[in-house]
Amino acid sequence: MEVLKDKRICGIAAGSLTAAVFCSISLIVSQNFLKGTPWFIFSSVLRLVFGLAVLYMLKKMYGKDAKEVLRFKNSKAAFIAGSGFFLYFAYYLIVYGIGAKGITGLTAGLLISRVILQQLTTGFFEEILFRVPMCEGYRYTKGGFGKKLGYALVSSALFGTVHILTGFDLTRFLQTSTIGFAFAVIYLQTDNILLPMILHFVYDIFANMAGYIVWNKTEIFLAMNSWINAAFGMMFVISFIMLTRKEKISSEVENEGTK
Repeated sequence: MEVLKDKRICGIAAGSLTAAVFCSISLIVSQNFLKGTPWFIFSSVLRLVFGLAVLYMLKKMYGKDAKEVLRFKNSKAAFIAGSGFFLYFAYYLIVYGIGAKGITGLTAGLLISRVILQQLTTGFFEEILFRVPMCEGYRYTKGGFGKKLGYALVSSALFGTVHILTGFDLTRFLQTSTIGFAFAVIYLQTDNILLPMILHFVYDIFANMAGYIVWNKTEIFLAMNSWINAAFGMMFVISFIMLTRKEKISSEVENEGTK
């Protein structure tokens, strides 16, 4: 197939197919066979297996082995590129801290299988899938902000879509897409996927814990929580600005992308 030979789009094509297969298996198993802790353990293993498969796919398509993909590159530039997410997350933690009063219904099994294990493998799998193959094609174009923005939007839109497969929710789509956009910016700007993986994992810990939190709905908590979508908007704007900056990637990647 010609599309799989074009390095500009083969990652998007192969990554989309991989996401479709993964989501199909997940939906079939979760809706018909497994629930609770067994499901979270199975889901974690599935994410790990598919993540490793994507690493193999990247080696075949782009010649990038696991050691190269998972190296912590351009750390200073990566943190700067992710400033939109960091500011949003700081606001999120403040709201979380103000509102959290206690925890209920969280067993040791759920803590280990859902909150820790599943989110650890989610950070690995979703970032290795929705950022690297979806954005790597940009390295094989002539560059330019328009193309870079296009790859970031494809990455974020697909990321948002898989989070609403069990029921359309425009707010959830926009929120997850915005987070995906911020992580795509980090990768496009610095070729660093480890930082998005770590941030994804840490954020998901709090997001999944939220379902077990007893909330103290004070006026200040409700007021700050009502502004959470504005914080998402701030994250998108800052990430968009970061995307306009010149990329900080290794010379080897730059040279490869101009061949």
